[in-house]
Amino acid sequence: MRPSPPPFFVLTGPPGSGKTSLIEALSTSYAAVPEVARRVLAEERRSGGTATGDQNPSAFVDRMLEMAKSDYDQARGRTVFDRGLPDLLAFCSYYGLPDKRVLDAMSRRRYGGHVFFLPPWEEIYRNDNERTLTFRGATAFGALTRTAYERAGYRFTHVPKVSVADRAAFIRAKIEA
Repeated sequence: MRPSPPPFFVLTGPPGSGKTSLIEALSTSYAAVPEVARRVLAEERRSGGTATGDQNPSAFVDRMLEMAKSDYDQARGRTVFDRGLPDLLAFCSYYGLPDKRVLDAMSRRRYGGHVFFLPPWEEIYRNDNERTLTFRGATAFGALTRTAYERAGYRFTHVPKVSVADRAAFIRAKIEA
């Protein structure tokens, strides 16, 4: 008999759809894992490294993959991830990179529970040091993310466009059901 997947939940969707604010709100109830892309980019910019999407996309995806595997392997109990391993398939597709290493990692690390998909939301979309895509580009990347999760056999719970508090309550209700 195959073991049950762990109680790991994923927030995904296009950049700028409110995942970071939502993960912060959920961190009062569950273990929460921040987005790997933002952490890698911050580290690379701080150290003067080149493992970024604009300088060395392959190294960027490699760094994200190692960090995402470590995050998954260290997680315990009910945990909410700001993006998961399947998101890296979207990055591979976006950059035109091979995805075998990501698929291998995913085959040994399945998320249980819900994959919460946040839709594009232009009214809250903002650029910053790490988010440089236009809203249109972010929406296109969100479509790649959606395809990646579908390809991996996940089903979505769609998160409504409401306040952060209401989104957090919606997700808590789904997790606790």
